Formats: sequence, C-alpha cells, structure tokens
Amino acid sequence: MSDIDDFSRTVFEQAKRFLEKAKVGEEDIVGANLHAALLLGFCAFEGHLNSLADELALRPGLSAHELSILRELEVNLKKGKFINSKNLKMYRLDDRIEFIFQKFANVQISSTEAWWGNLKVGISLRNQLVHPKVDMSLKVSDVERALQAILDCLNNLYWAVFNKKYPRVNLGLASKLSF
Repeated sequence: MSDIDDFSRTVFEQAKRFLEKAKVGEEDIVGANLHAALLLGFCAFEGHLNSLADELALRPGLSAHELSILRELEVNLKKGKFINSKNLKMYRLDDRIEFIFQKFANVQISSTEAWWGNLKVGISLRNQLVHPKVDMSLKVSDVERALQAILDCLNNLYWAVFNKKYPRVNLGLASKLSF
C-alpha cells in the first residue's frame, strides 16, 4: 500500500461523512456539506486511480503513449523515438478509466452500466462545481449516486485488472468518522 492509497481512503471517508452530515444537517449548511462530499469523493477517486495507474505503468511492454495516459505525461518525439517528458499532459478522467479497462482487461465499458452512467453524471456535477458558469444546487441523491458510482467503478476496475474486489467496497457509503 502506498501513501496515496492511505490518503485516498482517508479522504473518501471524509466525503462519506460530509454526505451523512448533509442528510441530517441544518438547511443552511446542507449545500456546503454536499459540495465537500462531492469534491472530496472525486479527490479520493483520482488518488486511487493515480495509484492504480502508477502500478500498471510498471508493467513491461507499454508504449510511450500508453505511459502518457497512465502517468499523465506529455509525449515528445526525440531523435525519431517517442519519449515521455516530465511535462504534465492531462487526460479526461473517463478516458483514462476506459483506457485501463481496455488495455489491461480487454473490456469495453458498456454505456448501459448504471455505475458508468452515474459516474459520468458525477464527473459532470464535479466539473460544474469546480468551473461554475451557472448557479447550481446539489441534491443528496446526486452526491450519493456519485459516491456509490466511485465505489462501483473502483470495484469493477479491481475485478477487471486484479481479479479481486476493491478492498473497501463492502463498507459502502457508511463513514467511520464522527466529526
């Protein structure tokens, strides 16, 4: 286990706790708790995904372009060869997930998978919150679906890549925290 895995687990626990607080909180702080839950949930998810991608990047035989997607590094052509630079090259979160499924499990994600649709909606909500262009308000059910989709995605990734379930999937959305 890496430090980023520990950090990501802790942050996801915080996201779940903010969701719990939103469910029972006073009306004036429900929105803040939902915002915190959604943002922390995706922070934790990206941490887990980056850790998984780093582990997969150690596998032999990967091209510079494949490593670029896993490590989010720019690819340059130097002396007739593609190499990864140290410059950041960001990829869409859903593109990275689809790449990992396809490359390492030879699985194409079906658009009919409920968790995939819910994850994409959650990503959209997160993007609307982080890059606001209009006033938006979240509902408890929106954030609950997004966090559950994150858990379901991690579980499906673990099954596809490692042939085992994501270790914390059985905890569901119940937090162990009490703040």
